[in-house]
Amino acid sequence: MIAISVIAAVVAMCAMAVALWQAREAKHAQTAAQEAQNAASRAQEEAQAARKAVEQATASAFQAKNAAEEAKKAAVKAEEAVGKAAEEAAASRMLADEAQFTAQQATAQINEITELIAVERSKRGMPTFAITPGAPDEFRLSYFGGPAVIQQLTVSVVPGSRVLGLSQYDEPPAEHLELGPLHNGSAITFRAATGQRSSAVFQVRAEPWEPVVVRADQ
Repeated sequence: MIAISVIAAVVAMCAMAVALWQAREAKHAQTAAQEAQNAASRAQEEAQAARKAVEQATASAFQAKNAAEEAKKAAVKAEEAVGKAAEEAAASRMLADEAQFTAQQATAQINEITELIAVERSKRGMPTFAITPGAPDEFRLSYFGGPAVIQQLTVSVVPGSRVLGLSQYDEPPAEHLELGPLHNGSAITFRAATGQRSSAVFQVRAEPWEPVVVRADQ
């Protein structure tokens, strides 16, 4: 009986040791399962974050594509505007050149006509006049050919010559200026309010002769 009791006690102790080991292993397994669940939760959160990052990157790429297309359209419009501006500048330059050429031709024609009139007047014994610039805003009217003395003559502004008015002393500028008497071979100084001396053109009238246009040559 004693032997059986000892064997039973040994068996019971072994069974208790096995039970304790199984309990410890079960606890380890439970801990591992909890860790696995935690890892799975973290992995799910990371996956959600990665999905949001992908969505944001896709939206940013779409916006960048739209911005690139808008920039391309703007560049095309700017190129067209530059081309149009270049064409307009070329046209303006051509018009300016034509205007300058026309002005030069008109000036040459006026000078030629003035010379012809002066020659014709001198042939007929008529008064001949010349106007030359002197000091700033001053001009000298010279008389030669014709009568010995002209008692009075009128110098007038020619429209379009950019002369604003005429005066001889300190009086306000006027459209017409009465001068005289003027001896053959003498000159009279007068003032002209003008912003461009090379465009100064005057009309000189001495009765009873017809008026003559005189350009103030430099």
